[in-house]
Amino acid sequence: MRLSKEQVEKISKIILDNLKTKELIVFKVKEEVVLNRAVEIFLKDLKAEDELDREVEEIIKGHAKEIEAGRMDYRKMFNLIKAKLVKERNIVL
Repeated sequence: MRLSKEQVEKISKIILDNLKTKELIVFKVKEEVVLNRAVEIFLKDLKAEDELDREVEEIIKGHAKEIEAGRMDYRKMFNLIKAKLVKERNIVL
């Protein structure tokens, strides 16, 4: 995961604070409950993206010789495969 739980908590708190300050959100439950749920959803989405990245890396392993020989760019191939899987599975990143 590219972000730590602490970073996710901080980002989530900033987002909720901004929404509250701009009066774009009204809490019907304690703010802490909303914050905890936001963090939970954020972490779940990051985990799903990490799993997708691992799947893409497994697919790329089948093309290791082409990448090593310089016939394919790893990052470009990674991004293309990931974009294709995202589109096929209707995943929002």
